[in-house]
This record gives sequence, C-alpha cells and structure tokens, in this order.
Amino acid sequence: MNTLRRTLPILLFAGLLLALSLSPGDPAWGDAPTCPKCGAPLPPGAAFCTQCGAKVEAPTGEAPSAVPDARASLVQVIAIHDREMTSVMEAIAYGSTVRVDSLLGSGFAVAPGEFVTDTSLLIGAREVKIRDAKGRSVSARIVGIDPLIGIGLLSADLPDIPSLPRGGDALPGQGDALTALGYSSTQGMAPSVTSSPGVVSGLHRAGMQMHPVEDYIQSDASLPRGFAGGPGVNAAGQLLGMSTAYAFGRRLSLGPAVGIGLFIPTAWVDRSLSWVRSGQPARAWIGAHLVPADADNRKLYTIPAEIHWVVEDIFPGSPAEIAGLRRGDGIVTMHGSEFKSLAVVQIPLLASRPGDTWAVEIYRDGKKSAVSLTLKERPASPRLSGSDALRFYGGLEIAAGQSSGLTIGRVLPGTDAAAAKLKPGDVLASLYTKKDMVHVEKSDARWHGVKNLADLDEQVQRAYGDLDFALGLRVRCQDGEKREFILYQPLTATNAL
Repeated sequence: MNTLRRTLPILLFAGLLLALSLSPGDPAWGDAPTCPKCGAPLPPGAAFCTQCGAKVEAPTGEAPSAVPDARASLVQVIAIHDREMTSVMEAIAYGSTVRVDSLLGSGFAVAPGEFVTDTSLLIGAREVKIRDAKGRSVSARIVGIDPLIGIGLLSADLPDIPSLPRGGDALPGQGDALTALGYSSTQGMAPSVTSSPGVVSGLHRAGMQMHPVEDYIQSDASLPRGFAGGPGVNAAGQLLGMSTAYAFGRRLSLGPAVGIGLFIPTAWVDRSLSWVRSGQPARAWIGAHLVPADADNRKLYTIPAEIHWVVEDIFPGSPAEIAGLRRGDGIVTMHGSEFKSLAVVQIPLLASRPGDTWAVEIYRDGKKSAVSLTLKERPASPRLSGSDALRFYGGLEIAAGQSSGLTIGRVLPGTDAAAAKLKPGDVLASLYTKKDMVHVEKSDARWHGVKNLADLDEQVQRAYGDLDFALGLRVRCQDGEKREFILYQPLTATNAL
C-alpha cells in the first residue's frame, strides 16, 4: 500500500509532462477542423461553416473536397405579375386595389436547365425570369405548379448550373445543422447568395395553413424576404428541403414567426416533381376536413382517447359526403393504416387515382363501423358551403332563427368569433363580400343582407378569392350592440383530405 502511495504521484507528474509536451496542433489532439473566418468547429467534410456561412476551402497541399459549393446551384426567381387585385384582404381593408408588380424569390437546379421554387411566387404570374450568380438573366417557362405540396418547376436556358446534391429521403434529426440559402430581397435585386445558419428544431410540423399538404421540417434559421423557394442544406451542402411561404397580398410570408423557418422535405419535393413530370394527372381526394381530437371535441362527440382525428367538415358532393361520413366521426383506420397523422394517409392518397375504392373505419355513437368510399377527382379550388365555411374560417355555427333570419348557434372556443365576443343567439344581419373568381380585377365588394341559408351560401361563395377567403360580418348582439368583424384566411384547405 505504501509503495502505491509513493508511485501514484510520480505517474501523475509524468502524465502531466507528456500532456504539456504536445502542442494543440499535434495529431494527438484530434486536429479538429475549424472555420477560417469565425473559428467555429466544422463537421467532417463541411463545404461551408454552419455558423457564419463562410465557404470552407481545402487546406493547401491537400486534394480539393469532392463536395460541391451549394451556392453554385442557386438562382434568383423574378415573378412578374403586373396586375391589380381586389381579392386580397388589403384591398378590402383599405377600399382600394392592391398593385402586385413583381415577387422575388429563390430557386435551385435539380437537373440541367430545370429549377425548383415555391408556388407562392408563380401562381398568377404573367412572366418569370431567372437570374444566376454571374448576373445572367433569362426567361423561364413554368413546367408545372403543384398547389398541394407547394413546389413549382421551371425550365430555363442555363444548363451549366450544377444540380444541388440531395441529402437522401431520410429526415434529419433534432438539433442537426440546417442552413438556409437564398437571394435576400430586402434591398431589391440581391447580387449574391446569402446564408442563414440554424438547426432542426422540429419535424412533421403541420397546421400552418400554408399548403394543403403539410409535413414540414422546422428550423430556427432566419428566413429573410427573397428566400422563398431556396434550399435548406446540411453541413455537406446537400439538400434537406425547400423553404416555403404563402402569398399575403403583395408580400410573401415565410413562416408564422421570426425564428421559425419551414422547409418542405426532400421526399415531398421528389413526389411533387414526379407528379409534374408525369403530366400532372388528376389527383384523388376524399373531401373531408379533419382536425386533431382534442379535449373539446372528444367531449362534444364522445370520442375515446385512442381516436386521434375527427371529421370536422364535409365538402359538398365529395366522396366523403356520398359515403355518409359526417361531422363528429372519429377516424380509426383509413386505407388499412392506423390514422395517427395526416401524412400517413396523404402519401397513399397522392399515389391513388379517381375511381379507386378506399376502406375507412370510423367511430360513431359508441361503436366502430366500416365505410367504403370511391375516390373522386380533387377540385382545383375546394369550397365549403356557406355555413360550413363560417365554421371553418371563423368558428361560427349558424342556425335558422325562430321567426326569420339567421342566428349564431354556437361559438367555437379560441376562434375569431370568440375573440369578437359573439354569443349564441346573436343575429347575423349582413355580409361584406368581394368579387368572385371570374371578376378577378373588378372591385364590387359591398354589404349584402342574408335572410336564410340559401342567401348565406350564395354570398359566402363570393368570399373565395384567388389568394384568400375574406368576409365581413355584421351582427346584432342580444345586448343591443352591433358588431362588425372580418374573417380572413389564405386559401389552403389545410387538413382536408
């Protein structure tokens, strides 16, 4: 024991001398690579720094990295609209038209002369141009637009721009590096690609009301204006997803808040491109709007805990209506899959065709039952009936009055109607509606009286515009007060299968 006590200090001192004899650059320290600009540690094989975005050059004397610079695959997208719109919320709020000249975004090459960007740039555009990092500007042709997923495919005479390498179909993990690349338009035409480093902060994000099919990667990377349609890449410069947005008048909104960037995963980009390149065949749909089964609707519809989704609305003339589905039905399984998320069903639904038969197991009135429905072609602009639209967009359930007119039957908690302090029994007096889809650039918005459900349905159909749903309501409250408020939502029909 005494020998050990004498030997231990000697061994510790010898180890300290050995450690001090090694310099930080010695291979015994692991020789971890760092960014030449900011000094941050770099993952092996990184093409650029995930902290400051600086390009990482191969050390002198070593073979150059085989990883291409992702920036070389990017282009700026200029969508020229050149029109005035009365359909958007801004026009109704200020009683004027909204001038939309050009929208600026980003894109990236997926094949020689082919570029992917976000649909929000392209819908309604009269002309599209592409500009690359060398300053070349050429006209682009819209090959196809996928309004469900949010992917647009362009072709242009720039075959020398390299395709952005893919990172595979597997989703990244929480905390993995994700850098957003794009052409910032905060100062107009951006001269070069900029980057916004971040990490993956969420997976399978949905319910953002940006596109009908939502299964996003969420990142804390900041997305400045102009990044819509740009890629999100990993540390090796490989594609993880495409940043997406929705049109809000003359602006593009990139995510619900600062620090929340949303990216369409590579696998969904591939599904969309496959559909576009196959000639955009008719897609199938069920025609049911579903919502998660929370505490309120579990109680309202007597739904057990194992049911995760419930039918909230049925679209008129849809397969769901024909098959007898109704509000309050809990969905147990659909097409043989346990219904735990919309994405589980959306993938096989996109692969199906009108005329296919699907089996649906529902929970209704305390028991399970099987329903068979035949898929139909998905309409270009699915529209709910008048009363269902007010429920969907505003949280109001409308009922016929005891004598005449329409009254509020129920106000859903946490909705616009609840925020406006409307209550059951209040009378719906009139609606402020705008032009319909046919008269896209003609302002004819005005107040319309509504006496029955037929009036309501006729006027609500006019609230559907080319970019949004906007409707004003005048309500006579039971306390004698008159209230006016506006319902506004982008037209996405999110959660509708």
